[in-house]
Amino acid sequence: MTCEIKKKLERLFNELEDSEKIVLYAIGALNNTPLKSKTKLQKLLFLISNVFQDYQDLLEFEPHLFGPYSETLENILEDLIKLELIERKGNKMQLTEKGLEMFKRIKPERGLKSIVEDFKSFLFDVPDNILLIFIYASYPEYISESAKWDELKKERVDAAIYLLTKNKISFGKAVEISGLNLNEFEKELIRRKVKWRYDNNQGF
Repeated sequence: MTCEIKKKLERLFNELEDSEKIVLYAIGALNNTPLKSKTKLQKLLFLISNVFQDYQDLLEFEPHLFGPYSETLENILEDLIKLELIERKGNKMQLTEKGLEMFKRIKPERGLKSIVEDFKSFLFDVPDNILLIFIYASYPEYISESAKWDELKKERVDAAIYLLTKNKISFGKAVEISGLNLNEFEKELIRRKVKWRYDNNQGF
């Protein structure tokens, strides 16, 4: 890499806003594993912003047709694509080589790296409908504008069992997601011959 290119990259990095850097960092996490849909990007940044208040203020998530949604995030994504830092292939999104150069320069605040990686690992292979059920059940304040909750809530038990058996969530969280009480959920697991552990510490 020539000195001139390095200077251009450094200048570009210094011009990026904090909101743009967190989007780049989230997409580049886990060795630039592609995010498979805009839904996953929106929900990944939503989960991150619920841990780090600064990003919540920057991205301004609101109730929307398909769960928490940030128009700011949508605009940032389009800007980063125009800057050739993110490439979109179909519904999949990942960093370009230039985007990876920006990623390497980001110095995340304490705890951010593990939080981003945990959330991305949690959601990247979860079907979008199940992800939405998880979000709605965990953050019911975002249901008000939903176009899908009436349909999705019929699948709460299936979603809870899927996430539990994939070690994505704890047993207690699975009960919450299912919408059943503890005894009802246990009976459903027995009926389906699903094995589980009360001391399941994996997942959320």
